[in-house]
Amino acid sequence: MSVNTVPTIEIRDSSGRLCGTYHYEDPFKSFFRGLYTPSGLNVVACPPPDHPHHKGLQFGLTCSDVNFWEESLSAEPADCRLAIGRQQTTSLQPLSPAQGNGFLQEIAWKKGEEIIFNEARLITVRETPGAYVWTWRTTLFNATAHEITIISSVWGENGNCGRSIGYCGLGLRLVRELFQDAAVLPAGIQSGATPLSVSFVGQFAGRGVKVTLAQDETQKNALFVTQYNAFDPGSFAFMSLGPTNLPPAKTLSPGGKLDGTYFVTVADV
Repeated sequence: MSVNTVPTIEIRDSSGRLCGTYHYEDPFKSFFRGLYTPSGLNVVACPPPDHPHHKGLQFGLTCSDVNFWEESLSAEPADCRLAIGRQQTTSLQPLSPAQGNGFLQEIAWKKGEEIIFNEARLITVRETPGAYVWTWRTTLFNATAHEITIISSVWGENGNCGRSIGYCGLGLRLVRELFQDAAVLPAGIQSGATPLSVSFVGQFAGRGVKVTLAQDETQKNALFVTQYNAFDPGSFAFMSLGPTNLPPAKTLSPGGKLDGTYFVTVADV
């Protein structure tokens, strides 16, 4: 692992090949912008002008009074304008070789200067034939003296905030050139399912690539998934697994915690 002069971490495999580039000092949230197959294909899309909060592989939630996913009031519906929260890194420590290839990050989730959550985030990667398998573990603690209600999203049904199938959680937007004609597996899977895993399989210039997002088998995170559509120029390939992606809303008592363990596999196929 090497640290650049800019606030990113480069994670490399045992041969020195770049596996991922993690940005940890963004004003709003940390994210992977580079997430590579062993052959060097980057699967993560850059944020487009209409969705600048689609940073990369990222983790965010929305609460009833603060939004840690969207990053401006203009990105929220007029009938659900919540305060915009920020995830601020308080420490980041690379792991020792004995602990694995990755890092431990401490993050304060803030509404203004008030800390809403304290998060412990552990991210590691291991090599398998033709693939990198990332493990993303997060534990959020309610740092306030009151209950925190986590909702599915700000975009709800019939104008009601948080009533739709949400897109918050661990998610990423996939690069168009690789995934514009991608197959999604298992076939027929739709938003609202609670799968153990979901995969996008695409190709570019004869090179195949597969990205799989999975969760710990004890979790019941709900899926949000979209695909590129040739008839819709604004469409995009996106997938996320979130702990509150379906109603009802989830409430954390003071000192309560929310755990999540996810797996992201980026493979050449």
